[in-house]
Amino acid sequence: MAKPHILMLTPYLPYPPTSGGRSRTYNLVKHLQADYAITLVCFGRPEERAFDLSPLQDLCELIVVDRAPSPSTLRAAVLSLTSPRPVTMRLYHTPEMRRTIARVLADEPIDLIHVESFYMLQNLPTRLDVPVLLSEPAIEYVAWGRHAQVAKSWLARPGIALEALKMRFWEPRAWAEATVVGVMSDVDAQAVKRATPGVLTVRTPNGVDTDFFRTDPSVRRDNRTAVYMGDYKYFPNTDAVLYFAEEILPRIRARRGDFTLMLLGKDPPPELIRLHNDPDIAVTVTGLVDDTRPYLQGSAVFVCPLRSGSGTRFKLLEALACGCPVVSTSVGAEGLDAVDGQHMLLRDTPQAFAEAVLAILDDPALGERIGREGREWVVRQHAWTHSAALLRDAYDKLIGHEHPTPHLNRAQREALRSRLQDAIDPDGDGDR
Repeated sequence: MAKPHILMLTPYLPYPPTSGGRSRTYNLVKHLQADYAITLVCFGRPEERAFDLSPLQDLCELIVVDRAPSPSTLRAAVLSLTSPRPVTMRLYHTPEMRRTIARVLADEPIDLIHVESFYMLQNLPTRLDVPVLLSEPAIEYVAWGRHAQVAKSWLARPGIALEALKMRFWEPRAWAEATVVGVMSDVDAQAVKRATPGVLTVRTPNGVDTDFFRTDPSVRRDNRTAVYMGDYKYFPNTDAVLYFAEEILPRIRARRGDFTLMLLGKDPPPELIRLHNDPDIAVTVTGLVDDTRPYLQGSAVFVCPLRSGSGTRFKLLEALACGCPVVSTSVGAEGLDAVDGQHMLLRDTPQAFAEAVLAILDDPALGERIGREGREWVVRQHAWTHSAALLRDAYDKLIGHEHPTPHLNRAQREALRSRLQDAIDPDGDGDR
């Protein structure tokens, strides 16, 4: 019997899996390919296509569409001011992507379309006869709205707020057009339902490879170091580091003058390089490393001082899977349902954050306990096998249903949702 055929659309080339979104897609494909034939269509830049993509190609049919480089700050401002649509929607809506998707749909029988991120949905044809699962790794208007409140440059805040306002209009429109919206957490589900009443949601959460990210008893933790990691082109990550360096780090160094923060991840901007070059600040920028595990296994604590962004964070799951205790803001740990004091320490003021880090530095037994209980929790609740099982269940309930919601009128959409409700949400709680 032939496997059901899934068309998956992503805004990035998910290999190598060096960032949250890439890791998500790669691991979902890896765990789902045994049960489904997957055609993956994605955007990719020339430098990304230069990698050996055979590990991904062994799992699915891969089609990569060229994407132009990100615009400069000035160009992005011009794009924002000359269209009612968010800049992100304009960047990820291209004739080549639309033609490629149309060709795949014409050439091959597709049972379900899985779209990652609302701004990719606009590339679909106007008429479809298969269901569409729109998975939202983050609620973008929430992420941009938060950043507008904390952006370092006051001059940039109005432009960021404008983009957040546009997304607040366009993102819910995309949710209304999908058959079902996949969310990372109950927090995200509630945001979707507030903005688009009546929309169906299913849990399609992020996860972690708990076999790859693991503890190493032979490695002794250095109680002078903390680690943070991320893609620093994503503005919440850079803001988090600057907030930590300016508001939290001096409080820690006042008691522990040997303390150092290590930053892992690609594309550190000039302001982070300046921190690295100032010996009085004690921040070390390593850049992108081949393997983050030695840092997560050898550091005393993982800090996550995020003040903006949305969705759930891979970095916390990876740190805990390696037994590294975590101190995070509530925003950083949003949607994970972590218990403060058991799975990690949650602190939202600079003084409280610094005191939590110092508590772990001064008491290795506390850090060991939180790291151990955190890993046990991650293995139970956040392994990729768990995430893939939830998505597999959603796929199987959607495949075979009739015309999806894009371009139906309101009455038709409500009738379809009524027929799907029992299949997708048999308990009637509305948030799964």
